[in-house]
Amino acid sequence: MSEPVDREPITGSCLCGAVRFAVSGRLPGVGMCHCSKCRRVSGVASNASLNVSKARLTWLAGEDNLQTFALPSGWSTVFCRTCGCPAPHLTPDGERVWVPAGGLDTDPGPRVAGHIMVGSKVSWDVIGDDGPQFDEYPEGG
Repeated sequence: MSEPVDREPITGSCLCGAVRFAVSGRLPGVGMCHCSKCRRVSGVASNASLNVSKARLTWLAGEDNLQTFALPSGWSTVFCRTCGCPAPHLTPDGERVWVPAGGLDTDPGPRVAGHIMVGSKVSWDVIGDDGPQFDEYPEGG
């Protein structure tokens, strides 16, 4: 399945600006993960990210300023080593990239595509959209 490339790249950065990136093409909807790991790494009820092919991500600055934290299970996060903001990183298959939606410089307009790990969300996490919800990580997802 090819992904359309019909717009100027959308740029993003960390809080301090040391890490900068661009994503080309039409952006997919935002995925929201409600698992305990994503809550801890984001500090909020769910972690918002875009899932794009790695060929669509271009590093503009600071790739050498990235730090990875990985658990023995293989779950990992990547962040700016200066300010701690989440940064884009490869999915476990190495073919796609999770891009933190909050790191985009402008609102590109994608809506929420869906919610995963809803079975482990906390009581104060209120889902206010009509995106599909999955109790766990969906098969083939």
